[in-house]
Amino acid sequence: MVKFLDSLPQVFRERYLDVHELYLKSIADVITYLYWKKRRGWKEPCRKMILKLIPAGNLPRRKDVGHETLHFRNLRNCWYHECALHHPLRNIDRRLRFAAWKIIQCYYTVFSSIASLVRLENTDIKGHDRFLNFYLSNFICRRNRRKFFLPPANFYLSQDGIFSRKFSKKVNWKYADSYHLPNIKECLEYTKNEMQQENDDRELNVRIGIPHYLKILRDWTNYQDAYLFFRLYGQTVKQNLDFCLKRMTFIHCVQTEFFMMKTFGWDAVNLQFETFMDELETNLGISSPVLECRFNVYLENLDLF
Repeated sequence: MVKFLDSLPQVFRERYLDVHELYLKSIADVITYLYWKKRRGWKEPCRKMILKLIPAGNLPRRKDVGHETLHFRNLRNCWYHECALHHPLRNIDRRLRFAAWKIIQCYYTVFSSIASLVRLENTDIKGHDRFLNFYLSNFICRRNRRKFFLPPANFYLSQDGIFSRKFSKKVNWKYADSYHLPNIKECLEYTKNEMQQENDDRELNVRIGIPHYLKILRDWTNYQDAYLFFRLYGQTVKQNLDFCLKRMTFIHCVQTEFFMMKTFGWDAVNLQFETFMDELETNLGISSPVLECRFNVYLENLDLF
C-alpha cells in the first residue's frame, strides 16, 4: 500500500495528465479559438455562437403545452448541473476540492442538454448509451438538423472509423490541424475502444461523439480512479480542468437553448429560465451568472432569431 501511495503522482500523470487532460484541452482549445477573442467572459462567445447558428434556418414550430414536459424538465436539469459545476463561483481551490465530481457534473450538464432534445422525439428511450446514440443519429447527423450544432461539438467518428468534422471548415488554425484535431480523433477512437471493451469486445456499429467520451470519462472518474484526484496538484492543472469543463458545457448549452427557442419560441424557453432562476435564488440563495449572461444575449439579439 505504501509503495502504491508513493507512486500516485506517476499514476496520476499516466492515467489523467497524459490521456484525459490531453483530450479535454484539445477540445476546449478549439472551442476557444473559434468563439473566444479573450480567454475570459461569456457574452461575446455566446453572441458569436448564435451568429454561426442563425444561417441554419428555421425548425417546425411546436406549441408549449403549458404543463410539465420531459424536454423542458431535462433543460432545467441541464441548468442545475451547470450551476453546480460553476459553484462556488470565485474560489477555484474550493470549487475543485473534489474535482472528480466536477467532471461528473460536466457530463450530466451535457447529457441533460442532449436529453432535452431527444425527448422532443422519443419519450420512451432509456439508458445513457441509447440517448447518446439517438442524439448522434437524429440530430448531429440528420441532414436537416446538423447545421444547428457547432464545431467541435458536432465532431464524430463514423461507424467505419472515419473522423467527421463537417461544417468545421473555419478550423484552419495550423496548430489545430497538426495537434488538436488529431488529438480529438484519437479521443474518439479511444472512446470507441473503451465502449467495445464494456460490450465484451463486440464490434460497435454506432457513431461516437464527444458526449460519448464524456460518459467514458465520467465512468473512469466515478468507478475507477476518483481517488487519484487527490493528486490534482498545482494551479495550472486545476485551471486547465476548470477551463475545459466550462467550455464544453457552455457550447452544448448554447446550441440546445438555440434549438429549443427555434422550436418553441422565445417566450416558452424564457419562462423556463425565469422559473429556474426564481427557484435557484429563492431556495438556494445563489445565482448563475453564466446562464443569466446567455439569456441576456438572447434577449439583446431577438431580432436575429
